[in-house]
Amino acid sequence: MQRYSFFRDRRKVCNYYEWKCDSGQCIESHQLCDGVVDCKDKSDETSKACAFIRCPSYAFRCQYGGCVDGNAMCNGIKECADSSDEHLHCPGYSDALITSGNCSNTEFQCQSGQCIPSDGVCDGRTDCDDESDEQQRICSLVFCPSFSFRCSYGACIGGYSKCDGVVDCRDGSDEDEILCGKPFPFTTPKTVSSTTTTTTTTTSAPIIRGPVGSCTVPAQPANGRIVLDETAQNVLIGTGEYIENFNSVFVVCDDKFTIKGTASNICLDGEWLDPFPICERYCSEVPINGITVQPICEYQRKQITCKRPLPPTTKVRIDCKVGYQKPLGPINETLTCIDGSWDSTVFRCEPTCGTPTPDAEAYIIGGRNATITEVPWHTGIYRNLEADTIEDLRSEDWQYICGGTILTERLVVSAAHCFWDVTSFHDLRSFIVTAGKYRRELNAVESLPAQILRVRELIAQPQYQDFSGYYNLDIAIIVLSDFIVFKSYVRPICLERDLRTESEKRIKPNSLGRVAGWGLTVSGGELSPNLKVVDIPTVDYYTCRDFSPVSYRPFLTGDKFCAGEPKTGTSVCQGDSGGGFALAKEISGETVYFLYGVVSSAPRSASGSCDNTKYVAFTEVQNYIPMILDAESRFPVI
Repeated sequence: MQRYSFFRDRRKVCNYYEWKCDSGQCIESHQLCDGVVDCKDKSDETSKACAFIRCPSYAFRCQYGGCVDGNAMCNGIKECADSSDEHLHCPGYSDALITSGNCSNTEFQCQSGQCIPSDGVCDGRTDCDDESDEQQRICSLVFCPSFSFRCSYGACIGGYSKCDGVVDCRDGSDEDEILCGKPFPFTTPKTVSSTTTTTTTTTSAPIIRGPVGSCTVPAQPANGRIVLDETAQNVLIGTGEYIENFNSVFVVCDDKFTIKGTASNICLDGEWLDPFPICERYCSEVPINGITVQPICEYQRKQITCKRPLPPTTKVRIDCKVGYQKPLGPINETLTCIDGSWDSTVFRCEPTCGTPTPDAEAYIIGGRNATITEVPWHTGIYRNLEADTIEDLRSEDWQYICGGTILTERLVVSAAHCFWDVTSFHDLRSFIVTAGKYRRELNAVESLPAQILRVRELIAQPQYQDFSGYYNLDIAIIVLSDFIVFKSYVRPICLERDLRTESEKRIKPNSLGRVAGWGLTVSGGELSPNLKVVDIPTVDYYTCRDFSPVSYRPFLTGDKFCAGEPKTGTSVCQGDSGGGFALAKEISGETVYFLYGVVSSAPRSASGSCDNTKYVAFTEVQNYIPMILDAESRFPVI
């Protein structure tokens, strides 16, 4: 006799402190959605059971909704039932998620090597033969517009597709019974691949003639139905029924489909007055609303919203959002919706990096413009070590500690020591990153709106040992939990990614670099309330070493360079740590800034503050280009 791994429990009722599995088994209530499978049928650790579980602020939420320890993310131990806490984007995984291979820059390469349009990645429908375009490891990282719906594995579909009776997510999570409050749909309409209506073949039967002059109702249109009247759309007329002379019928299309042709048709002397229309699929609004592009939609010569499914023949003109520019080479700026698909792939705009915008609103400090628009790549890093207020961004417990530099919409580079505790890194929930701020106080009123983002992950060198390691390897890449929105005063810095020789990579002495921060304005003073910008020159290693106290020389490790003006006291100080050293270059008549260093450390004065009569050590970014490229491949902007 066949034996099963689980059986339906005979107990019908669980007590107040228990939860009932689908099989009837009872488990303790606290075992529900805790990351550990306790039901023999595994029903206690599913998205159906855990979709509406609210995890405490100190917990980590698994992809399916379970709650586990807050330190579970990437700790090498699988604590979620679906292993989503040990995802492939955890440190140590270095394979690029997005590879181009032999595909063009507007295509995505499947794991099998097949090329598909890039806007088909994580759209809810499988386009790769091996289904690699709809995998959680990629889709959990994609950008979803605010009006869209994110499937449980990360794909983005239109917001109107949620609970509409049609399965649009590959895993069916958009029609989940708990989410929608109604039974899961048993059938899913299939995409129409032709523009002609389908007909059904029936076995021969006796010919029955209707009244004189009547018309026979044809086969139901694909993805639609024939009804008697527009006001009675649920009253169907069956195929083969007769409609008397001079009467009409009406064609109604299913959700996400629209009429092509005349919806109403009249029977006239035994013939239908017009050909019956067909139902064409709407085009998804998600591909044209990427993080880098700005669409303008037009339908029947009228501008319409681009934030909902769009009918066939809609034309979309694609432009770049502020902070981006069109890519080089031929691109198609106008797209047309044709039977559910856009006739061309949406191009991705490229960030405008390293360009200040001094003509924007500025503040005058000491006779010199010092504004966030001069250093739009600069960010502030704030820390809160009080568990009771860590979720409250308005709390005064959030204190500014360091600066950072924007690399991409998801990545910021800073100094590793900004996140260090005594023997390891602080809990990342204790940090937030701000972009576009001029005033240091987190909740200060700004003339231009700032952005506040949580930290998802910190990528640092595993050998980093902070002070005991002389601040060697003092660099960290912050992975943000959301995307930075680029504006005229918020944009990334440029990065030299392709330098080959050591002489090209090494920064030259007397190179004038720009540094920004809210650090101490004088040695032993207080943090600056407003953002300050300073231009300081670099010096060669031997000059820096000879000018530094003997006790500080071990901190001039091989990954550092020095800069400052000791004679004039122009330097950086506490509070400036983590900020970028930006070097200007003239490109096509425009000044463009490239990131070459990160503020690391400086000798202390007798009072214990920074000594502005000494040089400052910067971590040389060119030493860590592979680390940055690896982070960019693991957290692409899709």
